[in-house]
Amino acid sequence: MKTKTDAERKKEVSDRFGKHADSYATNKGHAEGADLAMILDMLKPQANWHVLDIATGGGHTAALLAPHVAQVVASDLSQGMLTAAAKVFAARQLTNVVTALSDVESLAFPDQSFDAVTCRIAPHHFVNIEVAIAEMARVLKPGGVLLIEDNIAPQAARLDRFINTLEVMRDSTHVRSYTNREWRTMLRAAGFNVTRMRDYHKTHDIADWTGRSDLTADQQKQLAIFLLAAPQWARRHFLIAYTDNCAVSFTDDKVILKAVKR
Repeated sequence: MKTKTDAERKKEVSDRFGKHADSYATNKGHAEGADLAMILDMLKPQANWHVLDIATGGGHTAALLAPHVAQVVASDLSQGMLTAAAKVFAARQLTNVVTALSDVESLAFPDQSFDAVTCRIAPHHFVNIEVAIAEMARVLKPGGVLLIEDNIAPQAARLDRFINTLEVMRDSTHVRSYTNREWRTMLRAAGFNVTRMRDYHKTHDIADWTGRSDLTADQQKQLAIFLLAAPQWARRHFLIAYTDNCAVSFTDDKVILKAVKR
């Protein structure tokens, strides 16, 4: 099988999320997640801040922060996502949010442009995570705040393999859910001091979770077989629930982390 180039992988991400943009904008799990309150509490946005929300998706984080700051730039690799997010901003009558088409690995903004950078449930799709983090550091002012939320892998290697295999089976654009240890290492190397990490868990209805993907009938079958064959240690950790010999839900691990640019 031919190995995809980075450009091809990024186009796949852009196309896939653009295709499902409206569903991400209206999905309650994204629009009304309990994590949004955690983000606001951890970030503590200031009225004079200029904020960059990377991989804004349906625009929910940008919309959350806009009433508390001077301006939010909502950026994304997918124009379809930006169009959907703009509808969310208009519906909420937010006038201090602008959209920008931008690749996280080459952000279209000058050095030290922002007081804060946010990124919610997206880094596991980034093709070159270290480059992306370096770009986040570049556009932040010294002392600026980075707040990232994402899926994480447990530290145990077998649980790490299980959840990352499951994610790739559901979505071929998934690159990796990192462990908390990996996040700390990457951020410190990029010039950040990690000041807070908050783990939480989220339960997914599998029918809804796979509904925002483009799985063929055969791929859906393979994913169902994988979950049905899950060993007991995976079933216990991810709280996989079954009905009539079919997995109907599971719970994964997530982190919200706050870091300050040195």
